[in-house]
Amino acid sequence: MNKPTIILLLILTLFSCQKNIERIDIANELRGNTFDMTSKSDKDTLTIEFKDSTYSVFEYSDRNLPWRITNFDNTQILVLELRTMAIKKLDKNTFNGLLIGVEDYEITLKKRKPKWNKDFLIGKWVEKESDDYYSNDSILKSPPLPPPPDFTEADFQAQPIYEISDDSISLKTDYFTFNSEIDLNSSHEYLTLKLKTDLIKIDIMWQIKELTENSMIIDKSVIEKEGSMISTTKTIENIELIKKRY
Repeated sequence: MNKPTIILLLILTLFSCQKNIERIDIANELRGNTFDMTSKSDKDTLTIEFKDSTYSVFEYSDRNLPWRITNFDNTQILVLELRTMAIKKLDKNTFNGLLIGVEDYEITLKKRKPKWNKDFLIGKWVEKESDDYYSNDSILKSPPLPPPPDFTEADFQAQPIYEISDDSISLKTDYFTFNSEIDLNSSHEYLTLKLKTDLIKIDIMWQIKELTENSMIIDKSVIEKEGSMISTTKTIENIELIKKRY
């Protein structure tokens, strides 16, 4: 067999093998999962979650931004709003990518496994600091506020109580009850909500740092209004809550 024939056979064999490689649906692999996102040029680790058509980066204000996968020849390309990344699967839980811009960055996405038992969230919770105060009979408490119309003093809730279900959260405090839908990410570490806690503050995210059947520790991201047109976002760290069983 002469040399040109051998080269032709090798090319045909390689082409045949490439055709038989099973194509990975990267969009389906990303969807519904949370990943650690790291770069060789940056020591920070970001946490990114992919939903059906939107993504969120929990360390930043990037929330519910559009993403999609497109293809060019055999290359799959991840489009994150206005950013573009060529991406390939490295192993069962890891993807490598090249973020393309004025400068290019090598990116690694590593899937995060569930960290907590989400069933432990269900129930009634109070902040431990608040519970210590209200359960201490030696501390003189202020009398209830006068009830508004259609309420009685029996409706007054002195100690704020959160109640969490599968898809919602409520807060009872004073004569108010505030409610919000919730969304728990796939690693059970970030609870997204829009829960009023008083007339000027709204909880928008709880980062769950510890969770057991009876207690949890969270960092809260809170929007606080400062006048009719101005608001600021701040984080309150290491709030300890305990589960109440009435």
